[in-house]
Amino acid sequence: MKKIKGINRKASKNKRYKRRIGYREFISSIEARKALVKSMNLMDDTFFAAVMEDTEVCTYVLREITGIDTLIVKACKVQYHIRNLISHSVILDILAEDDTGRVYNIEVQKSNEGNHAKRIRAYQANLDSVMLEKGWDYDLLPEAYFIFISSFDPFGLGDNYYEVERKLKGRRNRVPNGVHEIYLNTKITTDRDITKLLQYFKNSDASCEDFGPLSDKVRFYKNNEKGGVTMCEKVQRLIDESNEEIRIKYEKALKKERAEHEKDKAEIARLKAELAAAKKS
Repeated sequence: MKKIKGINRKASKNKRYKRRIGYREFISSIEARKALVKSMNLMDDTFFAAVMEDTEVCTYVLREITGIDTLIVKACKVQYHIRNLISHSVILDILAEDDTGRVYNIEVQKSNEGNHAKRIRAYQANLDSVMLEKGWDYDLLPEAYFIFISSFDPFGLGDNYYEVERKLKGRRNRVPNGVHEIYLNTKITTDRDITKLLQYFKNSDASCEDFGPLSDKVRFYKNNEKGGVTMCEKVQRLIDESNEEIRIKYEKALKKERAEHEKDKAEIARLKAELAAAKKS
């Protein structure tokens, strides 16, 4: 019992503790769970999914991003798995539908790995395949928004808002295929109205009250005892359900942290050896 209490105290004081042990062991104690939730922000896909599951919150965020003030989300699914038997399956962070039938896929991404534009293309193809049933006319495909929020500038052009437009080559005429691609990032700060919201995605300060229902939900998960327990249960459930994407992300992060730790140990050993040699001379 004393050993368990000691682990709990250590987990609450040392933020790096969770990186030195397994994920399940880290979230096994109450204090560790609290520390984990406090450290999360809206760029963590599990925390983001838990917050955005609330249709009021999802409505608020989508209105801010798209500028559609009349938008009302009627359904929101998180970690939506589109299984494909003959090709690559995908897991969408957020899939929402509004009261007009428009659909919205929102993705958050911390690591700058892979071709993100082609990733969105794959998501679009998979989503279209489940939205259009066999024999349906193509006009029945709903208008769709694909929103990619990253911690890096995906195009390296020094902006935090990019919208893709499909046009005829050499002309200004747009091709209205009903697809909207929006790329946002938290790395670049500009004078755009969306900047404050994006910075909040990065810090997710529980004391902030500037973002209506979004701030309320973040505060609930971070400051409310029941909210913290609920958040950890959601994270645990995603792991238990063998969500490969989340498991792989975690294992990569853990491997990276361990490699950095070993590098630090080697550097310390080298410096100690140099110091010992200097003393002898």
